[in-house]
Amino acid sequence: GGTGATTLAVNLAWELANIDKKNPPSVCLLDLDLQFGTTSTYLDLPRREVIFEVLSDAQTMDAEAFKQALLSFNQKLSVFTAPAEILPLDIIGPEEVDALLTLARDTFDVVIVDMPTSIVQWSETVMNAADIYFATLELDMRSAQNTMRFIKALQAESLPIDKMHYVLNRAPRGLDLSGKGRIKRLAESLDIVLQTQLPDGTKQVAQACDHGVPLADMAKKNPLRKEIQKLAKTLHEAIAVQARAN
Repeated sequence: GGTGATTLAVNLAWELANIDKKNPPSVCLLDLDLQFGTTSTYLDLPRREVIFEVLSDAQTMDAEAFKQALLSFNQKLSVFTAPAEILPLDIIGPEEVDALLTLARDTFDVVIVDMPTSIVQWSETVMNAADIYFATLELDMRSAQNTMRFIKALQAESLPIDKMHYVLNRAPRGLDLSGKGRIKRLAESLDIVLQTQLPDGTKQVAQACDHGVPLADMAKKNPLRKEIQKLAKTLHEAIAVQARAN
């Protein structure tokens, strides 16, 4: 129903978890949309009451307790679902989120966070902790205006705008020349680079979600799935380079 952020988060996490058959990275998907997070729906996982306890006690929790709160999807992807009930976004603060991210990073090779649409007190915590922050948008005036406001907010608070990786979802196909022109004008008006352009996944995206499986498992040849797979490969290569450097 939005710009495809959760679709990207879930499918990117799954692609990374399957990127290397011999030595796959351990991947954790954190759903921090405490009100309307849907990663559990995308992967047909139950929402657990224990999530609220983890959020409240993150600062005193150890890695083992954190892992017990996670759910496994097909024994390859660990998921921290959104709570069972709608919670106020300020029920947790920067300290709790920082502790949760630390637990996840200490336990897994890759951590992907699905954020709420709203900017909250702890958005800065996630942005500062992230190696890369994906901002999804579409080719319409609503997305352009919201992206501009988002960029201005980052600049006003001196947040790490250099970590932003802009993703144009439902991008026009390659042969659509008028669409290419609109993309160029959008990028110029926002003074950004649209590093990733994702095609429309059509009805198969909704169908995969309704069946609770990633696109790779239901529509392997879907053009959106192929682009997310390419993005996963790029990230995996970057992770490998960083690991060698360390």
